[in-house]
Amino acid sequence: MAETKPIKAGWPVAGVCLAHSGFGIAAVPFVGTRYGDWPEAIALAIGLLPLVYLGIDVCGRTHRRLLYLEERIAQLEPTKH
Repeated sequence: MAETKPIKAGWPVAGVCLAHSGFGIAAVPFVGTRYGDWPEAIALAIGLLPLVYLGIDVCGRTHRRLLYLEERIAQLEPTKH
C-alpha cells in the first residue's frame, strides 16, 4: 500500500482567505459609490475569490480524508475468498 503524506493544518490558509475576503467585501460599497460599477465589480471579485478558493480547498481536503478512511476500513475488514 502506498504511503500517504500527512495532511497539514488548513487554519492558516483559512484565516488568510477570510481576512482577505473581509477587506475586499467591505470595500465594495465605498468603491462602487464613488467610482462606478467596474471598480465595484473588481472589489467584489477580490472579496469572493478567496472564499471560492477556500471552498475548493475544503472539498479537496474532505475528499482526501474520505479516501484515507476508506483505505483504513479496507485494511480492518477481513477479506472474503
